[in-house]
Amino acid sequence: MPLRHALPADLPRIVDIYNASIPGRMATADTEPVTVAQRQAWFDEFDPRRRPLWVHVDPDRPEIRGWLSLRSFYGRPAYAGTVELGVY
Repeated sequence: MPLRHALPADLPRIVDIYNASIPGRMATADTEPVTVAQRQAWFDEFDPRRRPLWVHVDPDRPEIRGWLSLRSFYGRPAYAGTVELGVY
């Protein structure tokens, strides 16, 4: 599965994939679609060295097919080594 670090230009497609998961209520607690602007601060928190956001690009299709993220789980120091895994 080819993965690469997400680029700022990938955010609209990442948001599209996220929004597609909302109606099923299995992956997110959001009930309404989010905008690219609403997700910008979220995107900016990722660090390729410590808390990456990867995208899957199918070699046979140029578009992003899915994404995988590692985010800090909780803001308290005892959780510094713990991540929240997002797979969309």
